[in-house]
Amino acid sequence: MKHYVNFALLFAFIILIGSAFLRFFEPFSLATTRVHIVFGALVLVLVGLHLSSRIGYFSRRLNGKKANTVARLDALRLVAIPLLTCGYLLFASLLNWWPVPQIVALGYESKNRAAIFRPEKGTAIRALEEHTQLRRQTDEDASVFIEIEWGDSFDPAATFPSPFSGAQPQIAIWAESSVGALIETFFVSEESAFSESFEWAGNERRRVDILPIWRHQFTLASGIEPDGDIDTYSGATPEHSFSIANYLHEDPNGFYISVEINVPNDANEFFHSDQPETELGYTHPGIGQPSVFYSAYIDPESSQKYFLMEFVGHGGSSSQQSGEVYYDASQLTSAQNLVEKILIRIERP
Repeated sequence: MKHYVNFALLFAFIILIGSAFLRFFEPFSLATTRVHIVFGALVLVLVGLHLSSRIGYFSRRLNGKKANTVARLDALRLVAIPLLTCGYLLFASLLNWWPVPQIVALGYESKNRAAIFRPEKGTAIRALEEHTQLRRQTDEDASVFIEIEWGDSFDPAATFPSPFSGAQPQIAIWAESSVGALIETFFVSEESAFSESFEWAGNERRRVDILPIWRHQFTLASGIEPDGDIDTYSGATPEHSFSIANYLHEDPNGFYISVEINVPNDANEFFHSDQPETELGYTHPGIGQPSVFYSAYIDPESSQKYFLMEFVGHGGSSSQQSGEVYYDASQLTSAQNLVEKILIRIERP
């Protein structure tokens, strides 16, 4: 048993350190987080087993065979130095003392904070086999509830990936003002939320390649253009502090709620990569048909609580992607059947 614990602890510790480096230096990943949690728990158990067989060691080091003053001082130093080291690091982590800020600044999230999306407090999303539901609750008990009912072209297994299921669909849900300015992003799929580029359908792709309409809107929040340039005109609010709360309570002009969806490898006879890049229907390998865009106008003067989103258009081929909505959907095929309907419920106090 002792040898099993030692070798298992060695392997688990190596994997735990590897996942810690990935979490620190790479974009957030649920898979990496799961590995880190599982092997952290395993290391905890193994360390407990290892220490339980070494209880005698601690008593021998602390008590010693000689109960004289020198032995007591040695035992005190043996405990005090590790305790002070760990205690300082604990308080430094809680209070952001040196060297914690310097270490954290080296991580991926600190270096790419503006480009990372995280939902506001009060946002919850649930993915079911045939539906995706989102709820955004404000502090004043107003709320937005959005339910996407998937259509025949949407693969339910893609929402719950296996090691062999390939790239997941990418979804963005947000609100914008009556003049088209971003109010708040409610949700973005994991890959698109944490990195400007990532592997999708076996190819390195940018967010703007997959969700171009949302990504151009997100420039207002991040201050970074889709091509990586700093948007000095609009800038970015600190920590992306856009909120739907005021619009639910007091906006007289109303607002729009929008959804953009793109699934991988859905090429058709018009949108595909086996054509010159200058052709109107050219899309990068793995993308196929462009993203589809749905929207609904929320009228603050209306007494209705439920709204149905309408299909508006698409995000354009890889030669377009200007952030505009392209209304001509005549070349779309299966992409128009990704969604059966999208229902919105607005609750005001």
